[in-house]
Formats: sequence, C-alpha cells, structure tokens
Amino acid sequence: MRTLTEQVTAVAEGRVSSFELVEVALAAVERVEDQTNAFTVVLPDDALMRARSLEAPGPRGPLRGVPVAVKDLYDVAGTPTSGCCAAYLDRVADTDSAVVAKLREAGAVIVAKTNMHELAFGATSQISCYGGVRNPWDTKRIPAGSSGGSGAAVAAGAVAMAMGSDTGGSIRLPSSMCGVTGLKPTHGAVSLRGALPMTASFDTGGPLAVSAEDCLLVHRVIVGFDPEYVYSAHGTPLPRKEPADIRIGVLRNWFSHAEPSVVKAVEEAAEVLASLGCALVDLEGLDPLGMRDAVTPVLTGEFAHHFRDLWDDERVSEPIRMLMDIGRQVTAVDYANGREAALRVRMEMLGNLEGLDALLAPGAPYPAPLIDEVDNLTEAVRSTVYTLPANAAGLPSIAFPVGFSEDLPVGAQLIGAPWSEELLCSLAVAFQQATDWHLRTPPAVSS
Repeated sequence: MRTLTEQVTAVAEGRVSSFELVEVALAAVERVEDQTNAFTVVLPDDALMRARSLEAPGPRGPLRGVPVAVKDLYDVAGTPTSGCCAAYLDRVADTDSAVVAKLREAGAVIVAKTNMHELAFGATSQISCYGGVRNPWDTKRIPAGSSGGSGAAVAAGAVAMAMGSDTGGSIRLPSSMCGVTGLKPTHGAVSLRGALPMTASFDTGGPLAVSAEDCLLVHRVIVGFDPEYVYSAHGTPLPRKEPADIRIGVLRNWFSHAEPSVVKAVEEAAEVLASLGCALVDLEGLDPLGMRDAVTPVLTGEFAHHFRDLWDDERVSEPIRMLMDIGRQVTAVDYANGREAALRVRMEMLGNLEGLDALLAPGAPYPAPLIDEVDNLTEAVRSTVYTLPANAAGLPSIAFPVGFSEDLPVGAQLIGAPWSEELLCSLAVAFQQATDWHLRTPPAVSS
C-alpha cells in the first residue's frame, strides 16, 4: 500500500484500520527522521485519537483514515506554525488552516508537520531553524525546496502524501529531485487562508504524493472558492481527455538549460506519451531566463510586505533577512513593472497553449546537488528556471518522475491552461500506468 489511493481503498474495504495505518506511519516517521530531518512536529497522541474515532460508523470521506503530513506553514490548531523561522517558534495556531480543515473533513489524519526552507523563500531546504533536510536518495544531497521536508517524507515512505506550497517551484522542485509527484494548482484554486504567505500573488498550495492519482484525489478535496481568502478564484475545471485526443507542446528551447541526463529522461518521457497516442508538437516557448529578473521585484517586495513584523528581528536567519532587505528597497515603479512582466508571461504562455492541451518541460535543470556545493541564495535562481514561469502566469502544473541520472531521480512537468488540473493529472496517470518510475524507492533510507 505505497500510494494514498491504495491506502484509502484498503481502509474502505476493511483490510486495514486507520489506527493500524497511523501506527505504521508514526513508526516510519521516527525511522526516517534521523536520516532525512524531514519533520518539525510529530503529533502521535492526536493522530492516534483521531484514527480511533474514524473507525466508528459514520460518513466516509474520500481520505477517511489515511495518515498525511503538512508543510510547517499551514496552521494546525494547537500546534506551532513556524515556517521554520526561529522568530515564529512560539506562534501557536488557534484554528486549522483552510487546507487542513478540508483534509480533516475528508477524513485524513495529520501525523506530522514537515521541515522547509525558512519562510518558504529558498530552494534548498537547508535554511531552517530545525536544521537542513536531506534527500532520502542520497542524504548528502538537498531535497530541493521550499517543500523539501514534504518531498523527503513521501520519497522515504513515511507518508503517501504531504502538503506543500509552490511560489516559484517549491512543490515541483522537491518532486523532481526526490522522485515523487507534485501538483501546483491554478493560482487561487486552493485557499491559503491560515497559511504563511511568501508572495501571495504567486503562492499556491498542493500535494506531493507517490502518484498523480493521489494528487488528483487530494486536489479534489482541497480545491474551492473561499470568500475569506482575498486571492481565491472561481473557475470551471477543464474536462479530462483520452491520450489520443491530447496535443502536447514540447518546449524545446527550454531543454538547452538542462543537463544532458535530464534532457534524455524528458525526451524518453515524450516518447512514452507519444506511444500512448498523444500528439507531440515541438515548440519555442518564452525565454525562461529572460523573464526571471523582471518578476523578481514582485517576489521580494511582497515577501518583505508579508513579514514586515520581522524586519528587525535578529532571530531571522541572515540569508532571509537579506531577501527582506532587498524587498524593502523595491519601489512602486519596480513592483508595477514586475506585475506587468508577470502578465506578459501569462499572455505568452497562454499563446503557447493555443491549440494544445499541455506543455512538456523538465521539472528541474539538474538532479539534486550536494549540500556542501550549493549556495542557498543563488540556488533559488538557478533551479527555478523551468518552474517560475507557471507561477508568474498563474497556471497549473504537475511534476512527476521520468527516470534517473545515475542513482538520482529526474522529473518532468506538464503545464496547462487555467483550471486544467484534472486533465494534467489524468495525463500523468496514463504515463504512470505505462511506467514505474514513481514506484521506485530510495536505498539510502533503511526499511
């Protein structure tokens, strides 16, 4: 029962109890923690109590009885929401965030909160008041970020799903470097009320899980308009299609920025999609490097705005204070230019999608780097080359494993039009039914 979907089915059929699943998950959390440092808070008493209560007769939600984890920027009532920043260690939530409330309403059991890059502004998950997260495929390497703990937790088999957030690639980068599947939804599709923001006009919340089927299951639970969340948006989901009816644009000019092993794996994934019946169209998309600097004032300016209470707090790490200081210098003109640049990215990507159902690109330009060889500030710039455009454009994207570079996983991503999560997930499901990359497990974490 590796996948979330398999666990849901097993509980529903009475082959395993929620209590048993939660016990196994808590033991797995303890087993992998020394090697990965993927968790910040573990909730054994509450999780076991909720698991036991779910065994009583009553309405059966779509996630009833399955153990999950959430990134430590989502409020969980009675638990600190630190964002892995020392200044927020005593910030105890009074109520559940919108995402956690929906997960619980669907019957999921929160067993732990996951480690992350401090305040979500970083791609290594090494800047954290809890210490850095390690990649279970090679514990000398980063898991990417900022949802590094969620990616490591799923890859290590502690839970089948952990919630993440994605502002510039923070779901898709850990998915690509940890060998799991991650869904970044349309901007505003999932309410982030009760979650620490990074850059609210780019922020999205979604699952990291074993399979695309798992991601879709969770997305259906957490999606929905929230009148109490200012960035919440209405939309009509695009219908699913059979692979034979799907046209995919392959962003060939993006491949030039990736390592050869990544290009090879993504090209082989394209061949699999073609064998399923998809029509592939080579495409020259926008220059992903050219748009990055243009939208940076939005990223740093909103970040400084959201955390203005921490500007003079010495408990914030030096790299994060530096990013706040950069954001404090952003002028109104800079910010307006950045917002305009983001709109241009959106229009250009929507133009690329005209007559197509999805765009195929690498998830990350290279496999997970060694911890000792990354610079925490520049890594966010280097690694987000393929992921940031979808955030600037507000478009959904799913990242999924497509192969290996030596012993390290490699991911691809499919980017779609607004509200195409169902279509993207169904396409990734078809790919995963034809391959087994998503079911590979890392040898670095003992069983």
